[in-house]
Amino acid sequence: MCRLLGVTNFEYRRHERIVENFCELARTGMVMAGDPPGHGDGWGLAFYRDGELALHKSGGNLLDEADRVIGMLREAATSPVMILHLRKSAWSDTTTTRHAHPFSYGNVAFVHNGVVYGYQDLLPGIDIPGLAQDALDTEVFFYRILSELPPGMRERGGERGLGSHGLGQAFRRTVSLIKRDYKFSSLNCLFSDGVRLFAYRDFSKEPDYYSLYKTGSGISTIISSEPLDDRLQWEMMDKEEFLKIEVDPPLPL
Repeated sequence: MCRLLGVTNFEYRRHERIVENFCELARTGMVMAGDPPGHGDGWGLAFYRDGELALHKSGGNLLDEADRVIGMLREAATSPVMILHLRKSAWSDTTTTRHAHPFSYGNVAFVHNGVVYGYQDLLPGIDIPGLAQDALDTEVFFYRILSELPPGMRERGGERGLGSHGLGQAFRRTVSLIKRDYKFSSLNCLFSDGVRLFAYRDFSKEPDYYSLYKTGSGISTIISSEPLDDRLQWEMMDKEEFLKIEVDPPLPL
């Protein structure tokens, strides 16, 4: 159970308030009934420099490390896509940097909020080497998506114009498989190949908790588990809504 943030055409000076308010969700973010407060079981940050993924993760509480995150984003200044994740672990003894989101492969970064039960049965469909033995549901979910892509296209998530071979279609096929054969609490996720931000909302329970909102601000689209700025008009994504947001126009160099 986690909180997610994705921003296209990210520019720190314009989105500083969004970032700071999201960091505060480590303390105040919504939790399910009966859960202790806070999303302090790790954090992860993904952005792109010169077209290449920069990934930073920690098993620590973001409340203790927010200056580090803000400092990296201030230094980066801009990115076509920025993704930030706060983790509230559903699995015991996994509050580690290893299990923090985003997970990545090549230039693709992936974050998820929810649990896929029986995820181990997805392993035979994964033909990408390097998946660790202690991989949990989100990482297996991600590698299963990538396994739907032709070899040689996985590091970049496919290229424009590939149609059914693209990252979005690979995701849809994997989601169809999970919805048909597996139980899950939520499949809420954000992922990017550096030129697009993808967002998906789906859940089997707790719709108020498994929320995902969208809004626009100038040339940026912002997706967040919770509204972060009352000056913006936030709209809840529908159940099973899938967005592919092109970074257009690109940020100036």
